[in-house]
Amino acid sequence: MADQAIEGTKMKLYYNRHAYPLDLERCPCDLHFVQYLESRRLEGKTIFHFGTGDHHLVGRDNHERGNPNEILAITASYQPDTGRSGEHESYIDFIVNNPAAANYYKVLFADVYTLSPRTLPNFDVVTLFHLCEFYNEEKSRYARLDDRKLLEMLLSKLNAGGKVLFYTKSAGYVEKGREAAALVDDFISQGKLSIEDEYEALLICRRGGSY
Repeated sequence: MADQAIEGTKMKLYYNRHAYPLDLERCPCDLHFVQYLESRRLEGKTIFHFGTGDHHLVGRDNHERGNPNEILAITASYQPDTGRSGEHESYIDFIVNNPAAANYYKVLFADVYTLSPRTLPNFDVVTLFHLCEFYNEEKSRYARLDDRKLLEMLLSKLNAGGKVLFYTKSAGYVEKGREAAALVDDFISQGKLSIEDEYEALLICRRGGSY
């Protein structure tokens, strides 16, 4: 870990140079998620949401529905020297104009692979819609986690009865060697995950008994 820290000082953060608008044709996962929360009447939950989009649909919908849940989201969207803002800046704009939403929707700017279980609370719901989309073995070598370790860590932060959701049409699931699909299947086969439900293109799992 010390070697990683020393090496990391010589590198730049591997961030996302895009801010993703809401595109329901290409990526409806956040829409499916807010519909799932409402249809299952999930309220009073603590949610970890990986990838906000420039639209912040999950946080905005929560606010519009009276803030039934508390959400910690993460983005690494940063667009320097372009004259455009990233997803964290659009979050700031949102809560400046809707300050009550800040009580229930918080967005962290960070590389998700640098998270630590010691700095995170426990969650009732975790979304990993973009699993296996952003880790790069070379550019992310400063990070303490990879996709497998990220999934392991967030499973360890699930409350009893907690759920982890995957988007089965993501780039990680259907492209890039289907790495996310293979990883989820491996966790299921080992008994670390068990399938509970499906909703639209979302796969809803619980932590398995062998975890």
